[in-house]
Amino acid sequence: MPIPAYLFLTDENGVAIKGGVKVLGREGSIELLSFNHGVSVLFDGNRGRLTGGRKHHAMMLEKEFDCSSPYLFRAVCNNIKLKSAIIKWYQINDAGQEQEFYNMTMEDVVVTNINPKLPHVKHSDQDKFTPCETFGIAYEKITWKFIEGNIQFTDGWSWGHFG
Repeated sequence: MPIPAYLFLTDENGVAIKGGVKVLGREGSIELLSFNHGVSVLFDGNRGRLTGGRKHHAMMLEKEFDCSSPYLFRAVCNNIKLKSAIIKWYQINDAGQEQEFYNMTMEDVVVTNINPKLPHVKHSDQDKFTPCETFGIAYEKITWKFIEGNIQFTDGWSWGHFG
């Protein structure tokens, strides 16, 4: 089973938005159950050329309901720009301990949508699933960082275009 990633959010005033995680060192974060994100460029397959600049797609994240849920609804309903979002990724190190190996830091974050869902309660194959919500976030700026070696790259949606 994959190790979950953890989301740390700060509101428009820089105050941490508390999630339901109680794991030591990650207290108050939001456990992510799934993640999907991409950056693409427009490409003309007939000519073998790039035809435009890159496009950052909204991140789609899934989590269980927790104390951060009302804040996410508030952000999307009131068009509130959050100060930051940090996703921390963990792996098992040689000592058998979880260790952060990668993170993504987003600045000037907006919640683009939120969709709660309840598994079908009459299907026995879903009896261990809990209510969850999928939500999208977009950002002005993102930094991807591989911790070992401090390898990182930063980009912004509005920073120049190719071509």
